[in-house]
Amino acid sequence: MPPTDRALLEKFIVDNEELDNLESKLAQFNIFEAIGVVRQEIRHSNFLAFLLNPSENHRLDDIFLKRFLKRVLLDTDEPTGANYSNISPVNIDIANLSDVEVRREWKNIDIFIHSPRNKLVCAIENKVGSKEHSQQLLRYRKIIEHEYSSYRKILIYLTPEGDLPYDKNWRVYKYSKVTEIIDSICTSCKSTLGTDVYSLMVHYSTLIRRHIVSDSDVAELCRKIYIKHKQALDLIFDHRPDIQSQIAENICELLKIESHRIFVEPPKKRFIDFVPIDWKKSNLPLLFHFDNSAEHLVLRLLITPAENNTSINFMRKNIYQMYTDNLRIFQNSNKKRKLSETWTTIYQEVILNKKDYESSEFEFLVKKVQDFWEQFIKGDFVKIENLINDNRDKLIN
Repeated sequence: MPPTDRALLEKFIVDNEELDNLESKLAQFNIFEAIGVVRQEIRHSNFLAFLLNPSENHRLDDIFLKRFLKRVLLDTDEPTGANYSNISPVNIDIANLSDVEVRREWKNIDIFIHSPRNKLVCAIENKVGSKEHSQQLLRYRKIIEHEYSSYRKILIYLTPEGDLPYDKNWRVYKYSKVTEIIDSICTSCKSTLGTDVYSLMVHYSTLIRRHIVSDSDVAELCRKIYIKHKQALDLIFDHRPDIQSQIAENICELLKIESHRIFVEPPKKRFIDFVPIDWKKSNLPLLFHFDNSAEHLVLRLLITPAENNTSINFMRKNIYQMYTDNLRIFQNSNKKRKLSETWTTIYQEVILNKKDYESSEFEFLVKKVQDFWEQFIKGDFVKIENLINDNRDKLIN
């Protein structure tokens, strides 16, 4: 490490009052941090759905549900769409919501609340570490309008900073407002809640303030520390371990175990390629290819380009014909693909998707990769390898 870099790090860790203060705040035990919930949208939605459901065993009945809906209606602008502005906090306050059903991931909507008695539905789209994409809020609204055309509707877009939605029929709500509701209930209902649920709600409110909202004491301390020690923190950030590299290392370790039967091309963080040794010796234009991006991990079997080589082009056509004759073996290619002049996918399996990265810890991702590999190397890989080897003479000649 260059002397200047070492000096930056030493200055950062020695006599850093703000850093000591931050570590003191973060050292306080938090159950949600302990189980890795910090930025997992699925876990946040699970806990909010728990609090919103009058039938759960939190001893709140519909107190949190009513207070949440009333605050949303009071704090947000009214949408202009039909059946979106004809409900008030008073309507919620006097309603009997004991029949409410709270669903998770109904039609891909994070939290869906349904009260048949009151002909009322509420959808909550929850974003913690991601953004709205592919006009999903518009799609969700159309689904709700189709399924519950005569119902009154409350659509809520819940984000850390109150991001504006593409569809203006959704009410914008911030996580800081959720902490206010939780804190007020902890104050007014402490004796009813019991120590277990009370502690859980306090821990959740603390988690949000520490990690989700930007106007907390922790966020302000972080900003001060970064401004004062920007160079040291940028240096630390440049050398941080990242999930993409760790996943690549894990894949390479799994491939090493099979080194007696497969040849691995020099790996990169994003792309890791391998082929059975017999295919390599026969110069077959085939390649197994891991696409290891920041949002997905996919394994594909590719027919490689011919590069103006007549014999390779002949083999490519034969391999493609064998692929079309044996779609059952290559079923994970999703659909029959045309033979391209460049790269043609004839087998594909999605191992990790965007939701996995957003909602899961690293250990879970590694386990999922390992489980996939164990099944693949004993299953699809063997089937494809045997098919190619049994027809190798036909493919070459």
